[in-house]
Amino acid sequence: MPTRRQFLVLSSTAALTSLLSETPASAADAAQPYASYWHPATILDWDPSTDRDARYNRSAVPLARRVVPARPANAHAHPNEARVQALVAYAPTSGNPAQGALDMNYYATNYWQYIDELVFWGGSASEGLILAPNPTVTDAAHRNGVRVIGNVFLPPTAYGGQIQWVRDFVRREGDRFPVADKMVQVARHYGFDGWFLNQETAGGNTQLANDMRDFIVYMKKSGLRVIWYDAMTDSGSVSWQNALTARNRMFFEQSDEMFMNFWWSTQGLANSAALARQMGRSPYDLASGVDVEAGGYNTSVGWASVFPEGKPHVTSLGFYRPEWTFKSATGPADFYVRDNRFWVGPNGDPSNTTTTANWKGVAHYVTELTPITTLPFVTNFNTGHGRRFAVNGTVRSEQAWNNLSLQDVLPTWRWSVTGTGTKVTPSLDWDDPYDGGTSLKITGTPQSANDVRLFATSL
Repeated sequence: MPTRRQFLVLSSTAALTSLLSETPASAADAAQPYASYWHPATILDWDPSTDRDARYNRSAVPLARRVVPARPANAHAHPNEARVQALVAYAPTSGNPAQGALDMNYYATNYWQYIDELVFWGGSASEGLILAPNPTVTDAAHRNGVRVIGNVFLPPTAYGGQIQWVRDFVRREGDRFPVADKMVQVARHYGFDGWFLNQETAGGNTQLANDMRDFIVYMKKSGLRVIWYDAMTDSGSVSWQNALTARNRMFFEQSDEMFMNFWWSTQGLANSAALARQMGRSPYDLASGVDVEAGGYNTSVGWASVFPEGKPHVTSLGFYRPEWTFKSATGPADFYVRDNRFWVGPNGDPSNTTTTANWKGVAHYVTELTPITTLPFVTNFNTGHGRRFAVNGTVRSEQAWNNLSLQDVLPTWRWSVTGTGTKVTPSLDWDDPYDGGTSLKITGTPQSANDVRLFATSL
């Protein structure tokens, strides 16, 4: 029986062969499995035994354990304090291929070492409000020890939201919440870790707020994680607090974490952390939201409010739409440059984040984590997408592709090279892949012996 990794490679090769065959386009489109999404009423009818796409939406990779490296890259960063949430939209709500596609242009998330939870963002009034993550995303995240969270988006009325959908969502049937039962079934069947609840529809009342709180309590009994978004208050109205306050504490109290809206202040975060402690909770269960959808690393952020110099972190951090690095790029090479700057900083070296720029990179504040805690450890530096597809050094297809299920654990430090004088330059190369779509490429003529640090391990 093949190992899981061999199985993934073989099944990907088979999928690519099938997609590249001479099957008519209409037949191929009809056979294409898609990621799942529902409205509160339609999820009640979901049954994995009758959903033809359900078996293609199951993750095959368990959540890896990960640890702080014995030799962290950056002395300025703090281990075991702030966590990082990433709210990422990979594709439209509908028509999102479950198993990758024949297109290299994809947000191939690969700085997992700085992320603790990945929220599969999306949802729209016309398509669906409850989104289950692609199994490809869950596979890659779990391989790196990152939890994956499905998304519930109950939109503002300006974006088509209907208060009846919220009532349908929290409808009781005796001592049960039928929608919650289905959401638990979906998460367990597909293999992801919890749900992000974003209720922004106006028109609620105190009873609806209490029902939502009870819904969270009910779902938490399943063992799934629940993250609450700071919008609905205890009165049922939508009023973004940008902090933990008396008006949203009832939801935070029952959830694992809360994502605080973007317009926070230094004092508001300090008060939030203090209130969390009074409640017997860690302040790092609060994520200070940073909206980077429009500006990425050009976004103005009050970093000192979250990460005061010389003091413990105040709260955790939540990035809304860090896939800006992909959306704004001119192509794959530019995407990787932008992604490196976003996570590591303008110097491109997690051990050296000294800069006068406001955006110093996440590596300046948060210590990287490694999932490499057992042997054997194997990597072919495959990023999960490419211009061509290779197996054991032989190119099997010249067709561009993406499938994050095949992504290897990538280097912990990108890039950390020590030596005197001119040094070598490591990179990921799409032109000469070994297994999948990429390989490690090191170029240059160093003037001294170079130490290229790649992987943190705890073996």
